[in-house]
Amino acid sequence: MKIDLINIPLFYGCDRPGVEEGPKVLSDNGLKNLLTEYGNEVVREETIDVPPCSEEDKYKAHPQIKYLESVKTTNEALAQRVEAALKEGLLPFNIGGDHALGMGSLAGISCALGNEVGVLWIDAHADINTPQTSPSGNSHGMPLAVSMGEGLEELCNLHFKGQKVHPNNCFIIGARSVDDGEVALIDRLGINVWYMEELRERGMAAIIRELFTILDQRGLKDLHLSYDIDSLDMSLVPGTGTPVPNGMNLDESQELISAILQSGKVRSIDFVEFNPKRDHEDQVTLHSCLTMLRAFAQALGTLS
Repeated sequence: MKIDLINIPLFYGCDRPGVEEGPKVLSDNGLKNLLTEYGNEVVREETIDVPPCSEEDKYKAHPQIKYLESVKTTNEALAQRVEAALKEGLLPFNIGGDHALGMGSLAGISCALGNEVGVLWIDAHADINTPQTSPSGNSHGMPLAVSMGEGLEELCNLHFKGQKVHPNNCFIIGARSVDDGEVALIDRLGINVWYMEELRERGMAAIIRELFTILDQRGLKDLHLSYDIDSLDMSLVPGTGTPVPNGMNLDESQELISAILQSGKVRSIDFVEFNPKRDHEDQVTLHSCLTMLRAFAQALGTLS
């Protein structure tokens, strides 16, 4: 697979410093070599500039959403890079940073390929809050909402005006910490969600079969895969912004990622929310990230 490796050192979406160091720590621990080890080619590696904003000014642009201008500017730059990479025939592999970057990655793929893109959101959270429903004002809990046209207008119209993805083409897998306002939005929009409780009851293989049955029925040939490490159990990823218990183990997560990537439908990828500052002394989170990134690399390599 020919890859454009895009680093996004963004923490303004989660307001928890340290996650911006994730791309560099993964790079220093051999991410590029890991990708090429399995036959992938990293054609380009680039880093998105994140405009600084002081904590004192975090509500300057909006009374509820923190660091809005920095989040918006960063995502506009990312959207441009994702769109350009796709038009060059490359796979954008977006390394965060926090999950607010999903706004830019989805805007970019939608602009390049059209809004009939399927979105696979692997996350402990639904990330479909709006300014009205968000308990925190952190925009990393909003990317899926704004991409569906729900929320602050200037974020919904990022990169180009209008909805980026259709709600019924969005699939959330592994959710187990969903706000009440998000549940209401899921029900209203008819978003597909497989909660961890269902995954535990039915097993990962059954969930994967059902997912691909729906994808085939809807004729979705182009997918965006957004992977938040907090989809893993908190014992495996203490170094993340919002760890949640009862998550996937590494075997389950690798099974899911391998099946999705080996379908050949994935056109762009996010890998987000690794916060080295919150990791334990034994670097368990770093090791979990590298284990998962090896699964990504191996599966992508089979498509080369």
